[in-house]
Amino acid sequence: MFSLGLPLLVATDAADVVRGTTIAVVTVVVLVLAVGAVAFVALFRRGGDRGIRGTASQSTLESRAAGLLVALDDRVREADLELGFAVAQFGAETARDFANALAEARDQLTEAFRLGQQRDEAPSTADQRRRSLTLQMTALCEKALASLDNFDASFAARRHNEAAAAATEQQLRSEVESLRERLATAARQLETAEHDYADEALTVARRELAAGQTELAAAATALDAAAPSISPTGVNAVTDTLRTAANSLHRAQRAAAATDQALAELAEADAAVLQLRDATRTDLHEARFAAESAPDPQSGARILTAISANERALELTAAESDTRHSPLEQLELLNDAGAELDSALATARNQQQRFEHARAAYQGTLVAARSQISVVRELVGRGGASARARTRLAEAERQLMIAEAETDPVEALDAIRRSVTHARDADALARY
Repeated sequence: MFSLGLPLLVATDAADVVRGTTIAVVTVVVLVLAVGAVAFVALFRRGGDRGIRGTASQSTLESRAAGLLVALDDRVREADLELGFAVAQFGAETARDFANALAEARDQLTEAFRLGQQRDEAPSTADQRRRSLTLQMTALCEKALASLDNFDASFAARRHNEAAAAATEQQLRSEVESLRERLATAARQLETAEHDYADEALTVARRELAAGQTELAAAATALDAAAPSISPTGVNAVTDTLRTAANSLHRAQRAAAATDQALAELAEADAAVLQLRDATRTDLHEARFAAESAPDPQSGARILTAISANERALELTAAESDTRHSPLEQLELLNDAGAELDSALATARNQQQRFEHARAAYQGTLVAARSQISVVRELVGRGGASARARTRLAEAERQLMIAEAETDPVEALDAIRRSVTHARDADALARY
């Protein structure tokens, strides 16, 4: 019996050894995997999103985002021209999808500008926040550019077989003649305005009118070049020439609209100056009383300083019949002085007084914001403006929209003043 049990015992011991070795190996593997997982998580947390988003530096990402932002902004402006030609060539129904894609691209551009403003306002220590915003900007711009490029390719293929050159040329010529009359009217209005307004006030109107006349001449020249090659059945060889004519024509139309707007804003600014001067006189009466009853010397000194600034603004904006003036500069003087007085009187005014003052100051400040934004748009439209200038312009436009939708007069005035500040920043950056 003893001899029979020995092999069984040996076999049992061997099985136990194998089982134990297996358990040990498995345990070691599990421990290694667990340690690896912990190390990976720690590395991921320490490295932020580098493992997923790449290892590019923040400055590199911001530089790329800025380039894409400028490219998309310019591309959207060009797409406006392209849409006009597509409508002229294929009809509004055929171009509807392109119009929708352009509207979506414009929305994505607006959102990218908003994200850029948030990133610029984020603390320099908020690295991951700034990185996330930059990556979102990049994705939006890339998506919008790809969408517009797809429609470009689609229209290019369609134009290859386009056989309506004669009708397109006829429509473009009709628009040229209509625009020629419009620019002639604008030129007469500008000549009249030169008797009343200083040269600096007419800079935008003059430049836009000249640009419109130049582009109109280019459109007419392109149409004349295309005409000999057009037959009733259509000739593919003139498509590019007609497209050049259409683009020049639509640039001329935009310049004509900008000229009309610039001249209209001068008239609005004149009316706003008169209104603000009346409001300033009323505020000065209030301020003089508040200065006498100021709770402390520092408050009284601030009010007196603001009073002096407003009196100076009234003096500089006084109407003189024989002097050409700049109502936009006058608005700026009155608005800046008014903002200083508002700050000095903030604690002395009750809610009703703040509402009444905000209502009185709103319209003049609104005209100033719109005019400043128009100037910057014209600067950016000439090309070469940086992404920062375009971002500030977009924020100025956003604050203007907020102000126009706001029902609280104090909040609306604050938004308008923010719009003016961003527009001035954009102007400085665009000229830099």
